[in-house]
Amino acid sequence: MEYLSVFVPSLGVGLIFYLVMRWLFRGDRAERSAQANVEKDAERWYEEVREREGDNVPFGYQEVSSKRKRGLGLKNSIPIRDTSEDK
Repeated sequence: MEYLSVFVPSLGVGLIFYLVMRWLFRGDRAERSAQANVEKDAERWYEEVREREGDNVPFGYQEVSSKRKRGLGLKNSIPIRDTSEDK
């Protein structure tokens, strides 16, 4: 009986550890599956919009301006000017 009382706490902690790890891995697997489904759905939606609207969609290619944008582009913010030539 002495041997059993020595191993019971370790077995209990081991069982709790196993259950927690199983719960974490199952949750991670479910989350990855849900994320993959969301990405497939978004890609399908984007392709439908692209077929309907053509290549001129809001998420398509955007022409890059020659002037480098600076700052965060926040509305109603103070512009950053390094030199007097910046307008």
